[in-house]
Amino acid sequence: MRSIRQDTPVSIRRLARASQEASSTLGTWVGQARAEPRAPRRRPVADDPNLRLRVRALCEEPRNRTFGYRRIWALLRREGFGVNRKSVGRIMREEGLCRARVRRREARPRRVERMSPERPNQAWQIDMTSFQLSNMTPLYLVVATDCCTRQIVGWTLERRCRAGEWTSAVRMALEARRLTDKEKCKNLVLRSDNGSQPCSKAFVEFLGKTGVRGQYTGYNAPDDNAYVERTIRTIKEEEIWPNAYDTFFEAHKAIDEYVKYYNERRIHSAIGYRTPNEEEARHITLNAA
Repeated sequence: MRSIRQDTPVSIRRLARASQEASSTLGTWVGQARAEPRAPRRRPVADDPNLRLRVRALCEEPRNRTFGYRRIWALLRREGFGVNRKSVGRIMREEGLCRARVRRREARPRRVERMSPERPNQAWQIDMTSFQLSNMTPLYLVVATDCCTRQIVGWTLERRCRAGEWTSAVRMALEARRLTDKEKCKNLVLRSDNGSQPCSKAFVEFLGKTGVRGQYTGYNAPDDNAYVERTIRTIKEEEIWPNAYDTFFEAHKAIDEYVKYYNERRIHSAIGYRTPNEEEARHITLNAA
């Protein structure tokens, strides 16, 4: 290419079009070879020995050993050094004053296996939602559902949302299903998200005493708790959002009546357009046979 351009006054753009190469690439090919390597760029600030000594002194102070380059840069600026953050970061790297980056492993996977129970009381899911009364008082609804029958097995509605409210919902479910000892609960898995209540010491200890095996969803994976998420959405769409409640007792009574309707009369497409109670009765009949 260089010889062609020397013999014929052809522009680099035309040569690039003819050879189907980029103009910048062709320009590098036909350009003059650099006689000497490029001299290193001058860094009058970063190469200042006094600045380097001061950076090292600041980094080696006992109180500053965990500081990054941004905080060291701020301290230098307070002392009157006219230097930018990138120069301070470069000096710290070259002087070996930077800590190695800590790469933490995830404690849990991003996704967990979808629950596919074959019988009731094998896999439950629990979650919480909130809504407001007409006077803007917040209420918190905790719901536990059976993934096999789609039944709402336990729930609580309170003005506060602590581990105790979650424990009450699970206790209601266990008592209603007559799961009163560890032997009966040993095959039951209760999945929840990674909130402060299900991860609390009180809730974990309660599950340990009952024999229920707790399980958490993955990170940012609401689909892992899809059964109870869909149940809560149904409660909101069919009961909470269309109505306005003036008092706590009015809201509690309405949710109680809706839960009874949900389990006894509301049909579900996912279980063959049967009600949750009918699905439970079907499984009981199959196991008896």
